[in-house]
Amino acid sequence: MNYAIRNTLILSILLVLVILGFLIGNTFNATKFKEIRIIYENNQKKLDDIVAANPDMNDQDIFVKSLKDLEREAQRESKLIPQYNNPTITFKYLLEICDNFCPGLTFNFTYKGQTPVEGVSFNTYSINGTATMRTLYSFIYQLEKQYILYVIESIKIQEQIDEGTVANNVNFTIVFNAYFEETTHDIGKIPFRKLKYKNIEYNPFYTRIHHPLPEELEKGYLNTKFAEIIGLTPDSVFMKDQTGKVHILKTGDKVAYGILKSINWKDQYAIFQLNEIGITKNIKLYLNELKEESK
Repeated sequence: MNYAIRNTLILSILLVLVILGFLIGNTFNATKFKEIRIIYENNQKKLDDIVAANPDMNDQDIFVKSLKDLEREAQRESKLIPQYNNPTITFKYLLEICDNFCPGLTFNFTYKGQTPVEGVSFNTYSINGTATMRTLYSFIYQLEKQYILYVIESIKIQEQIDEGTVANNVNFTIVFNAYFEETTHDIGKIPFRKLKYKNIEYNPFYTRIHHPLPEELEKGYLNTKFAEIIGLTPDSVFMKDQTGKVHILKTGDKVAYGILKSINWKDQYAIFQLNEIGITKNIKLYLNELKEESK
């Protein structure tokens, strides 16, 4: 075989290989392009559906504002870990909570030590003191709900029954951890939250059914047990107490152990809502009569 024929065969084989490689590559690219096009069309359809369901997305300013609102909402619900913590910072923080939200609370403050956990450290503190149950509840609520991450580990509460102490006070001991990490937030830039605070409904250390409260606590208010109605108008009740003094009451006015709840001018009686022993009763008093009803 001469050189010309051999070279021709070799070139022919190479040409066939190039053509086959081109065809195979083209087929692969076409398949890949088809897959990409299908993905693109599906994504485009999803985007069109999202835009149709959220027309505000067409307005960039509204969309950005919505994102910022979501960020603020997330921040309100989140807890922040400051860069550092020490007893002075924590003691000052507790005093700020007391000054702003529960000024009647007094406590002793103790630093119990520091512990590192997987790169995050925390100081442990203990406070003990005296406060009313409502004031203590307010303090715990603020400590747990504010931005800075303070975690209460234990709470011990004991009714204060020493003679000469303020009624309804409790003794308490709270142990809590203050977390901090060097790569997080500067504590000076973490503000106090403006919380919608709901007060505790009742003091669990004070029995809800009790003996009548001392009359000294109700001095200055008309006692309906020793008074009579001498006149009625659609919005006022005229009552005379045991000394002969006339009192003019309107709906909602305070009387001993309760309030004037309502006036029935047509049937000439008034209803007083009273709570002397922990049970609320509606007392109905009639004009110029000794008759009274409760329901």
